[in-house]
This record gives sequence, C-alpha cells and structure tokens, in this order.
Amino acid sequence: ILSSPLPPELERAIFETYDALAQGEPLQVALRSSALGEDAQGASFAGQYASELNVGRESLASAYKQVVASKYGVTAMTFRFNRGLPDQAVDMCVGCMAMVPARAGGVIYSRNPVDSRDDGPLINAVPGLPKGVVDGRVDSDTITLSRTPHLHIDSRISGRQSIKYIPDTGEGVRREDTTPPEAEDLCIQDETALELARIALKLEKYYACPQDVEWAEDEEGQLF
Repeated sequence: ILSSPLPPELERAIFETYDALAQGEPLQVALRSSALGEDAQGASFAGQYASELNVGRESLASAYKQVVASKYGVTAMTFRFNRGLPDQAVDMCVGCMAMVPARAGGVIYSRNPVDSRDDGPLINAVPGLPKGVVDGRVDSDTITLSRTPHLHIDSRISGRQSIKYIPDTGEGVRREDTTPPEAEDLCIQDETALELARIALKLEKYYACPQDVEWAEDEEGQLF
C-alpha cells in the first residue's frame, strides 16, 4: 500500500477537495482513520489505526496511504482475527479536517466508562494537542461531573503534565516541556468543562447510547 501510487482519479479528487477547503491559503490538516465496524458493539479499535497530524498539501498522498495501511498493523489484524471479523468486512475510510490550533484538548465520556453505576460525564484533558490523551502517553487532568439534581462538577484532579504536544514547524507534531503553571493548573476552566458536558449529553440523547467524544479548545476558547 505504501509503495503503490494512488489511482489517478482518487489522487485528483483528494487534492481538488483539499484546495477547496484551503481556499488559496496555507492549511495544515489532520488525517484520521475511520474504519467500518471500528466502534461496533463488542469491538473497539481505539489506538490501533494511524492518525497523521499537521499535514501539508505536499504530504497528503503519503499521509493518506499511511492511514489506509494501518489497517494491516499487527494489533489491528490480531484484534480482527480474535473477534472473527473477516478482512473484507472492514473497509478503511480516511477523514480529513483542518487542524485546530489547540490550547487544550482531550476526550469527554457522556457517562463514566469504568463505573456502570455512575452516569456522570467524565473529562480527560491535556494542554496542547489531545494526542497525549488519545495515545495514553500523558497523564491527563480528570474532571468528573454529575447530571443530578443539575449538571455540576464533582471533582477536579490535575495530571501535572511535564510535556505537551504541539504542531511542529512545517509538518508533524513535537513534544515540548510545560511551564510550571501549565503542569500544576487544570488546562480548562469550569465553564468549559460544563459546556463540554452539555454537548456530550446532547449527543448521548441523539444517539440513544453513551458517547465518547474527542474535543479541542483553541486560544479564543472556541470548542471543536
């Protein structure tokens, strides 16, 4: 997959759509895996497929192939084998979106994923890009909330991160040491945590089942 050229019509479509998204301006994008059956009940491929962050136009084709090829990583193939999932039942899709210049990011669960008796939302957050939460390499800030009698914060625990991930100059990401205030303080404010919880509960209601949602907050406080 990595050494093969893309079909010309696919390569043309990728670049035409990127150019429409960029609208003539320099644009760094994230390429994310989205395989069929990835989040089916009884199956979770979290962390097994590749994501390529801070990708420029000249690297689009190679980054696309990296994500597609990650379907055949050892962990992903072993997981499919153990779950009885045939190779042809798992098509790999690649989502492409503009990079968010994240001040902080992470994952919110609409209800506690490790305690079935707790229906309160739970937030994991880190300064910088949420990569540190998703791949588990950084101890995240943890904020627990309760939805009764009204939505409110129950607890806040700082992960005391010594590093954060930020977009590198040009392409890719790099690790950077955090400042003492970044390491000690929670990386999001209470109002941000409450807004994330409100969004997660709306998504849970819409899909009629618990949700885990990746999110990012930019320097202006806008949530994505």
